[in-house]
Amino acid sequence: MNKKIITWLVVLVLLIAGGFAFAVHYTNEPQDNGLASSTIKIIDNNIENGLDCAASLKYFVIQKTLTEFPGSNFLIKYKTNPGELFLCTYKVAKGDFEIKNAVAEYFLAITDNFLILDQGTAPEPRQLVVYDLRSRKIVFNDSYAKPVEVAGDSITYWSKTTQKPTLQNCPDLSSYTENGLGAVIMSKVTVNLLSLDKKDLGLIKCLATQ
Repeated sequence: MNKKIITWLVVLVLLIAGGFAFAVHYTNEPQDNGLASSTIKIIDNNIENGLDCAASLKYFVIQKTLTEFPGSNFLIKYKTNPGELFLCTYKVAKGDFEIKNAVAEYFLAITDNFLILDQGTAPEPRQLVVYDLRSRKIVFNDSYAKPVEVAGDSITYWSKTTQKPTLQNCPDLSSYTENGLGAVIMSKVTVNLLSLDKKDLGLIKCLATQ
């Protein structure tokens, strides 16, 4: 029998066994988290509420949004092959990596071996946290503002600087202060997650803060 036909039959059997519990969406459209993503989004509407899942070639990430306080728990499943399928349900199994909510974490992206999370409850700038899924440890964090762009093992975003806001680098500074707001100067940067080198791209913007 043709190999493609066999593959589709296997997928069909798995879908039937799971009760069509999930739908797979391939998208390059900007997500509401401010990230232009090309990951596979898997959205579950039947098994549990508050679940949002994403897959890469190596990992399957399940985000469970908490109801009692801000943030999410995360469950990372390690694929044995790129085509391995998982149901979008939060059930911890042997070999899984679970990240319990600490300071209001939310999913941003997964790329290669890195999981990128948003952290905090305040308006931007917020915290960006990067886990290396091989070591299961945090390897990088920074203050950031959206959008976040992911390309291979690099991420690009706006990072908080130590520059003092002035009317020259922040034309709307007077308006911000009159309305009881502060301001920070953000610089556009790219970070190579393999080397953790952070490169300033020479662009700045002024961001109002509360």
